Amino acid sequence: MKSVALVCMLPLLALAKPPLPQPLRLPPGLLQTLPVVEKSSYFGDAVRIADCPDPENLPFGTCSNVLFGGPAIYQSHLSGLVEIRFWPPVRGKAHFEIVHPGNLRGENTRMRAPLTYAFPVRENFVFDSLGGVSEGDLDLVTGEVTNFEYKVNFFNSFYNALAAANPRLRGTAFRFPGIYGSSGLVFEQRPDGLLDVTFRGSTFLPLSDNVDGDPVRIPLPMCGPGLRCSTIFGPGTSLHPHIHWSTKEPAGAPCGDRCPDLPPNTLQVYTVNSTHSAVADDFYVNVPALGGNAASARSHLQGQVQVQFGEPSGGTIPVLLSLLPPASLLAEPPESPLSVLGITLGLFGHDGRLAFPKLTYDFENVLMLDDPLELSVSAVDLETGRFIGNPLFRGFFVQTLLLNILEQNNGAIPPVSFPYRGPASFERGAGGQTVFRFDSDFFLPFADFTWPHPSYERARAFVAGPDSELNPILRIQAVLPASTSRAVLSGSRADVTSQLGDRFSYSYSIPCDARGRNGSFEYTNQAAGDRGGTFRMENLASARCFLQRGAEGEPDTVVFSGFGTWSKDGDRHFAAVQVTGSYVSIQIDGGLTSNANTPTAEAPRP
Repeated sequence: MKSVALVCMLPLLALAKPPLPQPLRLPPGLLQTLPVVEKSSYFGDAVRIADCPDPENLPFGTCSNVLFGGPAIYQSHLSGLVEIRFWPPVRGKAHFEIVHPGNLRGENTRMRAPLTYAFPVRENFVFDSLGGVSEGDLDLVTGEVTNFEYKVNFFNSFYNALAAANPRLRGTAFRFPGIYGSSGLVFEQRPDGLLDVTFRGSTFLPLSDNVDGDPVRIPLPMCGPGLRCSTIFGPGTSLHPHIHWSTKEPAGAPCGDRCPDLPPNTLQVYTVNSTHSAVADDFYVNVPALGGNAASARSHLQGQVQVQFGEPSGGTIPVLLSLLPPASLLAEPPESPLSVLGITLGLFGHDGRLAFPKLTYDFENVLMLDDPLELSVSAVDLETGRFIGNPLFRGFFVQTLLLNILEQNNGAIPPVSFPYRGPASFERGAGGQTVFRFDSDFFLPFADFTWPHPSYERARAFVAGPDSELNPILRIQAVLPASTSRAVLSGSRADVTSQLGDRFSYSYSIPCDARGRNGSFEYTNQAAGDRGGTFRMENLASARCFLQRGAEGEPDTVVFSGFGTWSKDGDRHFAAVQVTGSYVSIQIDGGLTSNANTPTAEAPRP
């Protein structure tokens, strides 16, 4: 596959929040103590137990050799109190401190990895740091929280066993966001004059390959008295502690007979429904030469979502999400400045255009990739199918326009991942299939940054004026069919116009159950440039059929991949295809050799 750099952009500053309908009122006496809601409150970890002894993979442990089939995850639901003391406001902002009188206590559970690893996690507590309280500043007009750091100690049988296995490991409070992580604190006015509070935090703690010269050892769930456990070497192992607590009940109505089947301690791979999945950005760029400030770009996505379920507790189940390329694609991630982080291939998008009234930008090589340092781990309410709170997915959105923005800003924009956050859920669809949905966006300031000319010549670049901002969007719908259909889906269309304006044609005949069966697929793109040519499939590699959300009857969508020839050379090439009625998504070699999809009238909704 052709080389493409894997970088992204995230300005260091966040957009100021707009004013609330009514400013927040501080509690009487500037002090409040509320219980956390147990179902909405949990803490846990996703321990990536690895064997990464090579120096180039350290200290982050970014090799692919993860033991036990994936991270070992646990979540323990919490009960207890949160006390917040406020200071008198100064110019509309109030300083505050958070403590947990009596500590937060968790229930017993088990840390589970997909293969064999099952460690009992008992005596769960979260208590305040001995070296200072958690504190920050609250803007009463906007509700924005700034300068906030949450510092607490996690205590349980696993961390005790880890400390016993590594005597030189010095236990300190976990800090959120810490060296690399996320934290978010939300205050909401209550009718009784107090403030409801919701917190979510996660951080990344690499253990590297030694602790003060001693090799890193990981405890196994075979222990004697005093939690003296059998151990293994774990160079490159990393901890991913996370916590979520709230004084509010979780949102969502019971799903009843639409509740999905979420099997504990399993790995499942969902197929992305390209019709309803896209990565996008709504641009508002104050540059007069564009002829208008607003324009939108979106790229429909192909690939898979891997879902790891952990041990249920407290009416929820832990869920760890990661993105995978289309089924049967075998390729090394291209070299990039972020290769040291262990970036792997994720979802593939289509080439597209960003059209302002006077200037149009082409973008290519679209990818949506996991951030391997901050895992996307959350909890799903088994009664509603909804995620507790709005889960966070940190990911790298890659395409040529953003690469040029990054380059032309000369390091002013750091190459870190986007923090996508929004509602997510699982639901039972037609025929018993399970549907995953995630809908997220956020805003970034762009005033005073360099905005490139469509030629990408640095000398012709512009400076974005006041109020410029970006609105990155990620929408994913993915489906796990309940069973394999024996149907064969087939069809053909000629002289179709793609989203890019190319004329193309295709024909296909694909068995939904591809085991021991072949299919046919041919695609011709009439574009005069690199995208033009003909692909003929020789070997069907994978196929899945499912129903669109809300549909009934036989499968109406086929997603398949296969290997074949490209008319411009004698090499073998890879095709990934989805066909749903009149919508088609075709990518040859992940879209690098050729890609075409039919335009949709509206932005996809998951």
